[in-house]
Amino acid sequence: MRHWLRGQRGGLAAFLAIAALVAGGLGWVTAAALRLEAERIEARARAQAEAQHYDKLRLALWSLDSWMYHVLGREESRPYNHYSAVYALSLALQNDGNLYPPGSVLELSPLLSTELPDWMLLHFQVDQESGWGSPQVLSRTLRQRLANVAARTPLVNATAQREQTLAELARQLPPARLLSHPQLAGAQPTFRDNIMVWASKALEKNEAILNPGPGEPAAQQQLMLQDLANRAGYNYRRGFKDNPVQEQIDDLRLAFGNTFHNGEGWFSRAQLRNWCSAQSSITLSPMLPLWLTAADGRELLVVARRVRIDEKQVCQGILLDWPRLQKLLTAEVNSLFPAARIEPMREPTPPHPERTMTALPLQLDPGPLVCEIPEPGWTPLRIGLALAWAAALVALAAVGLGGWSLIDLSERRIRFVSAVTHELRTPLTTLRLYLDMLTGGLVRDEKQKEEYLHTLNAEAERLNRLVGNVLDFSRLENQTPQLTIGPVAVADLLEQVRSTWQGRCQDAGKELIVENALGEAVIATDVGLVQQILANLIDNACKYSRSAADRRVWLRARANGSRRWVVEVEDRGPGVAPRERRSIFRPFRRGRDADVTAGGVGLGLALAQRWAALLGGRLTLLPGSAGACFRLELPFQSKG
Repeated sequence: MRHWLRGQRGGLAAFLAIAALVAGGLGWVTAAALRLEAERIEARARAQAEAQHYDKLRLALWSLDSWMYHVLGREESRPYNHYSAVYALSLALQNDGNLYPPGSVLELSPLLSTELPDWMLLHFQVDQESGWGSPQVLSRTLRQRLANVAARTPLVNATAQREQTLAELARQLPPARLLSHPQLAGAQPTFRDNIMVWASKALEKNEAILNPGPGEPAAQQQLMLQDLANRAGYNYRRGFKDNPVQEQIDDLRLAFGNTFHNGEGWFSRAQLRNWCSAQSSITLSPMLPLWLTAADGRELLVVARRVRIDEKQVCQGILLDWPRLQKLLTAEVNSLFPAARIEPMREPTPPHPERTMTALPLQLDPGPLVCEIPEPGWTPLRIGLALAWAAALVALAAVGLGGWSLIDLSERRIRFVSAVTHELRTPLTTLRLYLDMLTGGLVRDEKQKEEYLHTLNAEAERLNRLVGNVLDFSRLENQTPQLTIGPVAVADLLEQVRSTWQGRCQDAGKELIVENALGEAVIATDVGLVQQILANLIDNACKYSRSAADRRVWLRARANGSRRWVVEVEDRGPGVAPRERRSIFRPFRRGRDADVTAGGVGLGLALAQRWAALLGGRLTLLPGSAGACFRLELPFQSKG
């Protein structure tokens, strides 16, 4: 377990655990912050949408109520007389300034000819005694009498459809249901009007003097009767029957009954000889919108008012075409609420008063609330979170790179100690063994001594190169060395390398072949550094291609354009595996088979690549060659 935690795998596992904790915590905070921000933005957008929705709702209701009040207001101010097809004028002047006799001037109801909205189905009048009636539904007698009048004033509203509607109302809705409606029964009168009725002449036929009752003066009794008769619209004269008050009340009821039959009685001369006209005071309540349920279950929408004539109650109103009115009202608010619906409101107390019309018992269903959530963009919170994530990623990257570098440095040190220990032990052991044999006199043959001395020289050179590479790498790690730039002919440079390494290549069983395509070209560079780079490349070629059948090692120089030149070192060895072509340039990194085929600590290529970079060039491994081919590319004028 401890071994698993050490090294790159353990470091990677620890880094991933730390990164997961940091990312998880920061991710949770980010998600919570963004959720709260989204809720705040949604709440703000919803509040704005609700405010706009409420403003549009108020505007829509105002538009509906204004439109309905404009139409229904005229109906509410309509006089009581208009609900009789024919009615007598209370006051009518002759051209000589005198008054016409009461009941002699008649007028047609405007409801017969005036233009009415198509959603007003019928104007009706109903009472308990007479039942349902309408100024727009005429009897055959009255229609024949008005035939000449209709020629000059078309009775466009007296239609068969309205007659059928009135018959349907009388069949489906008893008068008592409308007259006893709680809203209508409790309505307080707000308007007073006068109506012309018929008064009886029976009071004038009895000239007998009224006998006073016991304990009551005759004059006082006469005053009471006169006052009663005057309030009922009669002219008082002496001479009453035995019970004149009861007869007067009966006459008044008869007059009311005649009045409610669309005024047909005004055309009866027989009745006019026995009755004279008089005015009666009436009170009217405001028009109230009502929902009524017919016998077949249909819901009827009416606007009606309660009319009181002395003790008699009458109901006048309008039957509305609810389906047509619903379409008209919906179209009225369609521009504000495309999905709006107008629905009946039958409860006495509306559940949503803010959506309820005041002109009619209807409520506006505006449809679903449309709330568009705006794109938040880069809010301060999101900028802060982005900076926090950037800081966390940078910190994780720094920790990862630092940890990876530390682990890599540790492994490099381990590899360095292991390689240096191994590389130092081999030449030191050889040196110690051969020197002991030479100093102990165990080797007496001069040829064998010369061979031993040559081996000692090679091991000493190997040891010197090992120590030199370590020292050079240490200097490169700590500081940048100073370059010595000077002109040199390419041929001279290659000759120096050949003379130095030809014998060593022969000792390793290799043949060094130098090819110069630059001729006598002169370059400016650090000769010593170039020679060290080429020396490391040739040494590697000799070591790693020992088992190759082709013993040649090539050193080629050629131009690469007009500003750069190239030196290549190629062998016919096993080459470098594709997976190791990048790692072999790292310090203390060697191929997998390096320990078997050759020694070393893995600094040669790392030093050569860094030296090439110092000279302004680069060192690369060419793919596709038969063995290993390293290319050193340098400018003709190296940087100083």
